[in-house]
Amino acid sequence: MRRWLIVVALVSCHAKDEARTLVKAIDAYRAAPNDDKPARADELDKVACTDPEVCALKDTCRKAADPTARGLRTQQEVARAAHDTGPYPDDLAAKWKSASSDLAEGYGFLEECRTKTEALRQRFGI
Repeated sequence: MRRWLIVVALVSCHAKDEARTLVKAIDAYRAAPNDDKPARADELDKVACTDPEVCALKDTCRKAADPTARGLRTQQEVARAAHDTGPYPDDLAAKWKSASSDLAEGYGFLEECRTKTEALRQRFGI
């Protein structure tokens, strides 16, 4: 019985460590200016998880962060190209439209990410 309690305690500590690491990455992503969000999204993608609730949060927040990062990168690319070429060529307009679509997709998951992050904070006392 005692060994079983030790195993449960170790698993619980590991899950809390995973949750803390993930919440820290989410907070860094959310606090970052748009120019830095793609790099913070990449860091969020690298956070390891084994606890089902932690992994569910990561998956939800990646649904917000990954398309947002893709859209912001595309916007930066278009802005640089527009600065270099002058008037907006058609391919840049199409890229801008794609970036806007990616951003809208990411923004659609922000509230769910926030809600699940808060629930995980409460579960683990983070």
